[in-house]
Amino acid sequence: MATYTPDQHVSRGGSIDYSVLLSDAMKAGASASEVQNLLDQRTAIAESTPSLNQYAYDNVYRTTMNYINQAKNAEAAQAEAARAASALSEYRNAYNSQSDALAQALEQQRAANEAAVQKAVNSLQSQKTDTEAQYADLFRQLYVDKMRTQKNLGQQLAAGGITGGAAESTMLGLNTQYEDAMRQGEQGRISAIGSLDRAISDARLTGDVANAQATAASVKEQADAYADALKYLINRQDAIDARQETYAREDAQRAAAYAQQLAQEQREAAEKAEEEAKKAAKPTLTVAQVNAAIKAGVLTEAVLAAYEYYYGTPYRE
Repeated sequence: MATYTPDQHVSRGGSIDYSVLLSDAMKAGASASEVQNLLDQRTAIAESTPSLNQYAYDNVYRTTMNYINQAKNAEAAQAEAARAASALSEYRNAYNSQSDALAQALEQQRAANEAAVQKAVNSLQSQKTDTEAQYADLFRQLYVDKMRTQKNLGQQLAAGGITGGAAESTMLGLNTQYEDAMRQGEQGRISAIGSLDRAISDARLTGDVANAQATAASVKEQADAYADALKYLINRQDAIDARQETYAREDAQRAAAYAQQLAQEQREAAEKAEEEAKKAAKPTLTVAQVNAAIKAGVLTEAVLAAYEYYYGTPYRE
């Protein structure tokens, strides 16, 4: 509030007319302290001047005091309003600051949640690709083992003399076994991929990262279980094939030993027969007689046969 500066009103007697100063001050809206100061001066003059004592607390005094009290109340109200406005301003500033901090924290949390969801989605998509590749590899292993087993089984059946309906029934049982394994694997693959797709969709819609992680673990467990079952099937068939190969190898070794023994016996018999034949075919002519006959040009069948017997090669002129 601006400071009030009163005009100097002078009465006819040459003194300051405080009644007029007070009236002007109140009309101008002077502050309570300013009016109080003028009133105190007027009262002091009136109290110190016997002829003016009656004016010390007259209507002017009472009217002025009313003004002063009202002005004080107004000033107090204004001060309170100012304090309230200042407090409100501070509250608003604090609120805005907290609101900004809360908004920033919420944004950071939202960004962190979004990053976590995207990370989970990326992980699920990667696992989806890995799962497809894993099942494809398992199916290739299954096919290779089936073809190898069919080949080995066919050879074993043929070696064992099993043909016709019995062989066909055995092959059909083998095919059924592998077809069942393939069907179970395909059902598992479809279920796994479907679960991953649903988890990806749920993670994007609800941000449920925990569910995505649980689904990923479940799908991996399911694929690993099928891989273990398939491995058991292949290992079991490998063991059967190994036993059959051992039996076949042992049979081949026994057959080879028998053939070797038989060949030795046949060689010995042939050698013995040859010796007997040589003994039986020994010519009656001596070596000297054969040589003399050839020298003389006597080339009869008996001479030629004796020559070949003794020299091991036909005679040539």
